[in-house]
Amino acid sequence: MASTRGRVLTLLQNGEVWSGQELARQLNISRTAIWKHIETLKQDGYEIHTIPRKGYQLIEQSDRLDEPAFVSFRKGRFGQTVHAYEQIDTTQRIAHELAQQHVPEGTLVISEEQTAGRGQLGRHWYNPKQVNIAASIILRPDLPIRDASKLTLMAASAFARALNHRHLDVTIKWPNDLLLNGKKIGGILTEMQTEGDRIQAVILGFGVNVNGEAVPQELAHRATSLYLETGKRYRRSELLAELLAELEIEYDRFLEAGFDSIRVNWMRHAAYLNETITLNASRASRSGVMRGISEEGALLLEADGKIETIYSAEIAVWND
Repeated sequence: MASTRGRVLTLLQNGEVWSGQELARQLNISRTAIWKHIETLKQDGYEIHTIPRKGYQLIEQSDRLDEPAFVSFRKGRFGQTVHAYEQIDTTQRIAHELAQQHVPEGTLVISEEQTAGRGQLGRHWYNPKQVNIAASIILRPDLPIRDASKLTLMAASAFARALNHRHLDVTIKWPNDLLLNGKKIGGILTEMQTEGDRIQAVILGFGVNVNGEAVPQELAHRATSLYLETGKRYRRSELLAELLAELEIEYDRFLEAGFDSIRVNWMRHAAYLNETITLNASRASRSGVMRGISEEGALLLEADGKIETIYSAEIAVWND
């Protein structure tokens, strides 16, 4: 259920002038309560004009990643419950705690800043204040544990398609990186809570570099942001709503039709498909031609005329 503040912002989103009386009627609260919520939204950075004897008008949506802004753009059942923070170590930690409290599927955790975000292989995820998307969503799929890793690929497929709808030629670097113009703009991290041989909850964390004007020099060869690549700024809450809408579609398709339906879309967005790549694994490096992914989500590497199935490795692209 959205907060009343989020519901007020949703009504104001169309840019029209709303009287306090009409807002109060729509939300079944007092006009005094409406005034208080409007004042709080103003303090949070929303440009809302109070027009004497007429009402309130949202002039410009601020680029905040908070519950009211997200709710005003939300498209589906994911994110019906939102836990929003100004600063937090990781959204994953909070989501894990919430999952243990048996909160409903689709519960979303977001933060304006993460101080200890993690990426692939435990790497630190660079996330400055108020420019990126940092989020975790709780899923409760009725799946065996062996299928949990496929959820990472499913999410990557959904997010790539959502960004493609924005005319961004985003590709997927197996298994969990989102690339734009050959550099990383996002990543996905899935973690499980289990009961016996079944999944009790999957904590799907993801980050997208959105409006950052620079990245640290040591990351400039491998990371970028949507703004740096396009020169455009994006409303993060609106973009997050679009990502989750595609995730919901892809998730339902996965549960209903199996992974093969997801695999087809994943391959459409695959980076380095049919190209020679080098894989860094725990024991050794190996090279070959990437031929896609298997029905189990493993990478297919062709070398010396044979197809090898790789379950755990990293595609070596950047010299770190």
